[in-house]
Amino acid sequence: MARVKTSLHFTVRGEETLMRIRSAHRWPAVEPAFRQACASCHASCGDCHVSRARSARGGLMDGHLFARRPAMEQACGTCHGGRVFPEYMGRNEGFPPDVHWQKGKMDCAACHPVSQLHGDGTAYPNRHAVASRPSCLGCHPQARAAGSPVEQHAVHGDKISCVVCHATVYRGCENCHVGAGAKSSLQFKIGKSARPDAPYLYTLLRHVPTVRTMWDPKVKDAMPAYDAEPTWKDTVPHNIQRKTARTASCNACHGNARIFLKPGDLNPNEAAANQTVVVTTIPSRR
Repeated sequence: MARVKTSLHFTVRGEETLMRIRSAHRWPAVEPAFRQACASCHASCGDCHVSRARSARGGLMDGHLFARRPAMEQACGTCHGGRVFPEYMGRNEGFPPDVHWQKGKMDCAACHPVSQLHGDGTAYPNRHAVASRPSCLGCHPQARAAGSPVEQHAVHGDKISCVVCHATVYRGCENCHVGAGAKSSLQFKIGKSARPDAPYLYTLLRHVPTVRTMWDPKVKDAMPAYDAEPTWKDTVPHNIQRKTARTASCNACHGNARIFLKPGDLNPNEAAANQTVVVTTIPSRR
């Protein structure tokens, strides 16, 4: 419990890390607004073990009883119900549940250990840096490129993340932080990783709703370094399938420009921010 105070669930430090970069020297002016708005979404003990999240209209899960491992629909699913949870449960129309749920009925805690959810005492800057974060290879070591019996694994080596071939479509957001025009849509875009520490070159990217003017009602010109971070970010969709359209043939990806994030796909207002993640040369057909 003492470690919770440094966990990402409690501090929302992942969002803060990015906002500090984008706001640069304006951070002292932006921080009070961030604490009032974004930081109000942090999770306390009761938000996971006693009651549903306020964003999901709250309410006690089972009276005042403290649930050691609450049902994921009432705990994880209430805060992560916009994108991740519907993917995992197969609630995006036309797409099946994640294979880990469909076949194994694995709940969130099966992959996300307590040391990740509660924190381990380290103030990590974002979720990708967490030492105990789950890894596909942690449970599927036979999929490692070196010596893998699967030809595609051996050919691609460490160039692409597992989700490029084994995920289905996922939901991205547009303008959610500016009110008018907020929307979400199903998407699937392969791009270059935005993470300097990523063990692969290509991964799936999800559009995040951070727009240049989102702080204008409270702080003008709040993000002078807006273009320092992409608005298409590395994502790990929770909709894994053993067989997908990409595993069917090489040309499902090679020569298929539609599924790559290209310069022409970008909103002009975000083009500069995403130059490092777009794919300018589509792999040729096999």
